[in-house]
Amino acid sequence: MKYLLLLNNDVRDIESWQKLSDDGKKALRTNEIPKWNELFGWIAEQGLEVEGLELADPADARVIRIRDGEAIVSDGPFAETKELLGGYFLAECKDLDQAIELAERVPVAAKGSVEIRPLAGQ
Repeated sequence: MKYLLLLNNDVRDIESWQKLSDDGKKALRTNEIPKWNELFGWIAEQGLEVEGLELADPADARVIRIRDGEAIVSDGPFAETKELLGGYFLAECKDLDQAIELAERVPVAAKGSVEIRPLAGQ
């Protein structure tokens, strides 16, 4: 069964990231890489099929709405929230328990959250 794991970052972490210099961002990424490599190693050991991408800065997002036949483009994300979507995994798991185990190992879960959504029609 396929599950979409939405990797949500705490807004305060995003704001802190945006204030970092390029060197600061590079140092933080370098510090985080071992955690992600551990996750990817576990995924390989489990034989899971997982695809995923990191999303660009939320400040670069745009939200499109059609109202009264007119397209309205606004800076996004629009919703007031304490977490922002930072990336995703699309994972083929044997069941929800395995999807939960995967989500628990995602480094983002330690500060933000990982939402698990089964794909419709499966």
